[in-house]
Amino acid sequence: MRDTVVIGDIHGCGEELQSMFDRLRTWARDSRIILIGDLLTKGPRPDLVIEEILARQRLGWRIDLVCGNHEPRALAALRRAGPDGRTNELPPRLAEMVDILADADLLDDAQELLRRAMRTPFLRGRNPTWTTVHAGVDPEIGFKRTPQKVRMTIKSAPGEDDWWWNYDGKDGLLVVGHKPLSRPLILRRPDGRAVVAAIDTGCVYGGFLTAYRIGADRLLMVPSKQRRQFNFRRRTSRRPNDSAWRAASAAPARKLLR
Repeated sequence: MRDTVVIGDIHGCGEELQSMFDRLRTWARDSRIILIGDLLTKGPRPDLVIEEILARQRLGWRIDLVCGNHEPRALAALRRAGPDGRTNELPPRLAEMVDILADADLLDDAQELLRRAMRTPFLRGRNPTWTTVHAGVDPEIGFKRTPQKVRMTIKSAPGEDDWWWNYDGKDGLLVVGHKPLSRPLILRRPDGRAVVAAIDTGCVYGGFLTAYRIGADRLLMVPSKQRRQFNFRRRTSRRPNDSAWRAASAAPARKLLR
């Protein structure tokens, strides 16, 4: 049976995505791939991100895109820049993204991919029941009642518990990104089944690009080539004393590539 691989926040790290795709040819051959959002902003190679996605799709790969909180602002910047790629009125990071894409003649392709992502706020599957969504859910009201804006942006304030510690598990496995952690975090039921996989490991900040293979319950991590911007050893999620979930920082068969 074809497996599903979810890749965390890419943020314009094209070389790392290229390395990840190369590894997936053997690590998860013929799997469906889901990119969990925040494709192009911040990093140095948004052009290579687009080129890699398009090239793999031409080879027959199934690659689906989920909308992150950065997709709407990236698309708005591209529309504002127009066909000539005018960036004088854009914020610096968005202007840099547009300049890179314009130089590579990828403005139209970028807009098409971003529109595709924005049409897909989440994806779901079965065996096991799973949902991929960019940021998460409000655990007090569940997935269906959580507004889409919250699903794209929910993140704990300093000193607050992360939402996943209060998640009741009724919506099945949730695979999310958005909050960068030093290592991927897998929360499990007492029987070992995963209920949350948080896989944004800060590639654009010098961490890792992480993929989670849902059916096999395995992780693949590719080291970032970006300069480390802060101390990732401190980017963890503190487990409250009353949480029902057992935390495992990585699935048993994690494969770390250096």
